[in-house]
Amino acid sequence: MITKRIPKIFYAFSILLIVACSKTEDNVPLTTPTAQISVDKLVRKASLRNQDIPFKIINDEGEDVTALATFYVDDVAIEGQSFSSATIGEFEVYGVYEEDGVEITTNTESFSVIIPKQKIVVEDYTGTWCGFCPRVSGAIHDLEAETEDIAVVAIHETANSFPDPMHFDQVQILKEAYDVEGFPAARINRSIDWPTPHPLSEVTNIAGLDTNLAIALNSQVTDNELLVQVNVVYEEGSVQNDKLVVYLIEDGVIYDQVNYYNYDDTSEFYNLGDPIPNFVHNDVLRNSLTGVLGNTISQTEALTEYITSFTIDIPSDYVRENLSIIAMVVDENNTAKNAQFAQLNEDKPYE
Repeated sequence: MITKRIPKIFYAFSILLIVACSKTEDNVPLTTPTAQISVDKLVRKASLRNQDIPFKIINDEGEDVTALATFYVDDVAIEGQSFSSATIGEFEVYGVYEEDGVEITTNTESFSVIIPKQKIVVEDYTGTWCGFCPRVSGAIHDLEAETEDIAVVAIHETANSFPDPMHFDQVQILKEAYDVEGFPAARINRSIDWPTPHPLSEVTNIAGLDTNLAIALNSQVTDNELLVQVNVVYEEGSVQNDKLVVYLIEDGVIYDQVNYYNYDDTSEFYNLGDPIPNFVHNDVLRNSLTGVLGNTISQTEALTEYITSFTIDIPSDYVRENLSIIAMVVDENNTAKNAQFAQLNEDKPYE
């Protein structure tokens, strides 16, 4: 009797990266070398228009049987082991092959063909000692209620005799690169000033617009080691001198915040105290997995993935459940072109 079985399937890849040793005063990464992630998928979750979309089947014995299979996209058999579409949309794929006289059909998986959307980088140069800094965090809170197409980074600095426990050691490099002098300072896409009173429209008018490059993130935590993989793809090929920036972010850090708006009855921070006790600090920049201004992206052809990865030991004083990853591509002037964010252990596709 011939039966139908569902085998184990994978969309798998591995990467090797050699990076510099840890150092804080220069634009160098804080990561260690060598990383590999295997993803239990038949197909990449999302791809760009006209991008080659490879399929792969690994049977229960761990053998690659892709070459033996016929693949069906939306129930129509295709030639070969890959697919592409000039049209955006949602698709389904499964494979059929024969093994030991038995016809085997894999499970069906969905995938998308997309036009990338731009996520705007919003950065908040701040400190717990800075009495006017709650203004920017309030604007960011309002902004997050308006759009999901933003990636927020709060960059803390200690000031003289006023310590900030979230101080980022490489903050001076960023301040010099982006002409940041007084605090608070708010930036859009790293280099564009977001002036007081931080109108939301300056971000929402450009958030989610079509763009020509996309970023995917995947990470895994094993014991205390975090492995992060970043995929970047361009519709027209990578641009010389573009760089990749990858940050580790923490939410929910509790610490008192100096508040000069305590007596301003027009402020949302009115009468909350000065300092505000147990203020919740979100989007705190903890570590840079790349150089703080980025690592150069190797030249790649149009619709060809640039893939790299990083490992870092998670410090014991970080709350793992509150950590996330932000990746951005910046141009030669250090202006962000697109960004992506993901929680730890999340496989975040191109969007």
